[in-house]
Amino acid sequence: MTRLGGRVERAAPPDRAEGAAAAPGAGLLVDAVSVRYGSTLALDRFTLEVASGEVVAVLGPSGSGKSTLLRAVAGLEPLAGGRVLLAGRDLSGVPTHRRGLGMMFQDHGLFNHLSVADNVAYGLKIQGLPAPRRRERVAELLALVGLEGLASRRPDQLSGGEAQRVALARALAPEPGLLMLDEPLGSLDRALRDQLTGELRHLLSELGQTALHVTHDQGEAFALADRVAVVDQGRLVTVDHPARLWADPGSTFVARFLGHPNIWTVTVDGDGQVSRAGIDLGRVPEGHALRSGGSRAVEVVLPVTAIGPARSEGGGVTAIVEEVVFGRGVHHVRATLVGAGSTPSAARAVEFDTTVPLEAGARCPLELDLGALRALEGHGDRPDRSRPLDR
Repeated sequence: MTRLGGRVERAAPPDRAEGAAAAPGAGLLVDAVSVRYGSTLALDRFTLEVASGEVVAVLGPSGSGKSTLLRAVAGLEPLAGGRVLLAGRDLSGVPTHRRGLGMMFQDHGLFNHLSVADNVAYGLKIQGLPAPRRRERVAELLALVGLEGLASRRPDQLSGGEAQRVALARALAPEPGLLMLDEPLGSLDRALRDQLTGELRHLLSELGQTALHVTHDQGEAFALADRVAVVDQGRLVTVDHPARLWADPGSTFVARFLGHPNIWTVTVDGDGQVSRAGIDLGRVPEGHALRSGGSRAVEVVLPVTAIGPARSEGGGVTAIVEEVVFGRGVHHVRATLVGAGSTPSAARAVEFDTTVPLEAGARCPLELDLGALRALEGHGDRPDRSRPLDR
């Protein structure tokens, strides 16, 4: 599905293909912003750039500064340092209602005493848009989100998904320079959330809408955003394209936060031979970063997608299946690697997904794509990832 409803006429969205650079000074720049709550530093010299037409999702543990970031951009929190620029304009001293922002929240924030049409028109009325143009714009937006026949209803007559579409239409109505999404789909059931996430992604892309999206749901962030930023303790830890961030999280903190189960300490020799807790895992390919640095112990991550049952007899390493859980079309397997004459050990645990039915207690040869191994660092920032991708 490429849209929520009809189409409105707007400037063509930016080319999202790699290699198409964003216009200098366009989009959002959060530049070394600090926010204090008493003695607590909620944002600590936080820097993030969102290119024009780009969607950036912000992930982090509870209390990491995600919502504070949105409030700082909106002008709802005084800055202890730094600045916020939108389309090159410094927003210092600019009140919230004059910043050119659209906001969409988990609780919808709709006015129950107003109709759907009047809710969508609310910001346009504040802008002073003449009534005929307001009606025209409301019709465009309701068509865009697929609610053409519901203009006269009130919010308490809507389903959760319909209410979220009205909230989105209201946020988009003034054609904001930045759309801010604060856990917008968190109150919906999983099936509806997944549906609306895909529709929202297509819509934002079609409109070329610059957006900053805060969520605790990794799946939602990865499905919706051009880039995903991970924050902790008020600081940006890393930001990258979803696929690259998942494949190479960079630090143990990010790998664990994203839900990678296979975070191991391995030994790598000068020829790239990898072993873990006495089990030989094989050799990383030529040119792999782990081949440099000589023999050493290193913490690594191996995505679940790089592990699976061997396709032929005698291939890979052997594991004993400990537990199998079926969900969403795949079997999630927890197993233990074993070597010749060795017994299972918690130090050799491995997890992977497969469509092959496996039984607990079975011995299963595994193939490991060691080319997907990535070294992990400490909690520190990944350098040079805070700027937008060349798109």
